[in-house]
Amino acid sequence: MIRYGFACKTIGLPNAFQTCLTLGRASHDNLLAASRTNLRALESVLRYCQQESLALMRISSDIIPLASHEAVHFDWQAELKSELAALADAVRQSGVRLSMHPGQYTVLNSPHSDVVRRAVADLAFHADFLEAIQTGLDSRIVLHLGGGYGDKKNSLERLRANLAALPLSIRQRLALENDERIYTVEDALSLYDEFALPVIFDVFHHELNPPDHGDMLYWLDQAKLTWSTHSGRQKIHYSQQLANGRPGMHSQTISMKPFMQFHALLGTRDLDVMLEVKDKNLSAIKCANLTWPGLPRRKLTEEWARYKYFVLERSPQGYAAIRQLLKSDRPSAEEFYAILENTHACDLEPGKARNAAEHVWGYVSKATPPKEAARMHKDLEELGSSLAPLARIKRRILSLAEAQGHDYLVNSLYFYL
Repeated sequence: MIRYGFACKTIGLPNAFQTCLTLGRASHDNLLAASRTNLRALESVLRYCQQESLALMRISSDIIPLASHEAVHFDWQAELKSELAALADAVRQSGVRLSMHPGQYTVLNSPHSDVVRRAVADLAFHADFLEAIQTGLDSRIVLHLGGGYGDKKNSLERLRANLAALPLSIRQRLALENDERIYTVEDALSLYDEFALPVIFDVFHHELNPPDHGDMLYWLDQAKLTWSTHSGRQKIHYSQQLANGRPGMHSQTISMKPFMQFHALLGTRDLDVMLEVKDKNLSAIKCANLTWPGLPRRKLTEEWARYKYFVLERSPQGYAAIRQLLKSDRPSAEEFYAILENTHACDLEPGKARNAAEHVWGYVSKATPPKEAARMHKDLEELGSSLAPLARIKRRILSLAEAQGHDYLVNSLYFYL
């Protein structure tokens, strides 16, 4: 069985917006308020994952803002004790496998001791947070091997020495990942015998930076040998190249055709696949649905409820085609997502945008005060010839939908894509 998940943020999910803080705004009250907001948001995301049958997700390293910064003194474990206990309950109930992935400045093999010291402090926070919400050791902190610094051999030796010096509470949570420029999956595997750290095989990084021998499936299966009942199911990363972006940049969405080819290569392997993609949960649901044997019809109708006005805005033909497809007792997920992909490629046009906006406006118009309604009608008229008022129109309608309790609209991707 192959399970899919996403990293850090969600698109189109109300009450799941996380707050970041700059150092200049990191007062005690701001840190406490932002942290509480973020923990509540994570609870919402866990419930969402459970509802959508998404088995894994990555927690943002900013969940407790500036937690490892040496200039910030905020005892988050004591101050947020009750919130963390509630989150631990939500984690258990959801069954979602969690992970964290420190950013590019957490470099354990740097030749500069102050960089290493800050990296250790950051890893300590990540380990402490996963422990505070009572996750098992299958919840891992994903770490790249670091920089090459002009001497890859010595840089690997520094990494070995610094890994050996880590407290067990940190090291037992780590998983190592190959990167797209310096360290291959073979390099990550070379550390296994000494530290027994599981290796996350990043498929996209491997395509850009493979070892000198062995194909993708060979290295995938070599990485599998590093996972155990102690560390959990084998976990890998999958992403695609952003069109016209520099090599290694993640795409906006997971394109169906290459994804399905990749999925077919995996065969009967049991894997957890973290998707690294800009549309986050949307691609995760898409991939899960595309690979779900006997996908229930309701899963596509639920998808359609979220996407329908987004489709109507860009492609009335696509809107009609999906409505017709869903009349079938067993609609094809591949056909459904092929139409969605074609819709994503359509440019916005004023006339089509006005038609969709007027349709959505109809849900909230009757309970809207006359003065506000008059402004909306003026903007809708302008939208017939110019896209300039579109963002303003959407903000107003979404605000009205929230105030009037139209959850169906509030959850529509029309407002978020």
